[in-house]
Amino acid sequence: MIRAVIFDLDGTLLIMKLKVKETKEKFIQRLREIGVNVDWIDPKIPTENIVSEVIKKYGFSRDYLMKLVDEAYIPYELEAAEAAELRDGMKEVLTELKAMGFKLAVASNNSRHGVHLALENTSIKELFDVIVTRTDVNRMKPDGALIAETLRRLNVKPSEAIYIGDTTHDILAARKVGVKSIAISGGAHPINLILNSKPDILIKDVKEIPKVLKRLMSRGRESDESTHKT
Repeated sequence: MIRAVIFDLDGTLLIMKLKVKETKEKFIQRLREIGVNVDWIDPKIPTENIVSEVIKKYGFSRDYLMKLVDEAYIPYELEAAEAAELRDGMKEVLTELKAMGFKLAVASNNSRHGVHLALENTSIKELFDVIVTRTDVNRMKPDGALIAETLRRLNVKPSEAIYIGDTTHDILAARKVGVKSIAISGGAHPINLILNSKPDILIKDVKEIPKVLKRLMSRGRESDESTHKT
């Protein structure tokens, strides 16, 4: 039985127009400055994977490298948070999910300050029971730590939650901790890439979320009744 719905931020809840290329280039430049040979780094590689590889190759501490991530990313994240816009229909969806009795959470790769600012500026922060950011776990998706920490704070099992995102990183992170995923098309990653990562459910419009969850809940009840009868 699903008790909690966890959301990615940028591209899922909100349209933030983060300058991803510039942020990644800034981070790669900082790595170059500390003596890392960056020739192997493709800007399309997730930041988390770059950090993990640099730790392995050079022995830097994760804390130190994540400080470099913050130095590079936070100015751009705050800029994007200031101009953030809700995805069409999202506030109504969140309100309906709350009325249905779900706990709501955000698990985002962005920094704590950027996430809170974006949620405040779009007037939806009060709808969430839990907000977890990279600042809280020192890791980023596709690592599963963000979602695992969100589950812990919500006090729910992986089987009792669903994660909603718009990228392959979201789907992979959810799978790593045993959480079902809903992918929304029209976000950062094209639909063919999303399909390759095999989300549990794919939707085209956020307004489909309550209907999809009702269907899942109904199936769960039927399964419970069937088990009870046997």
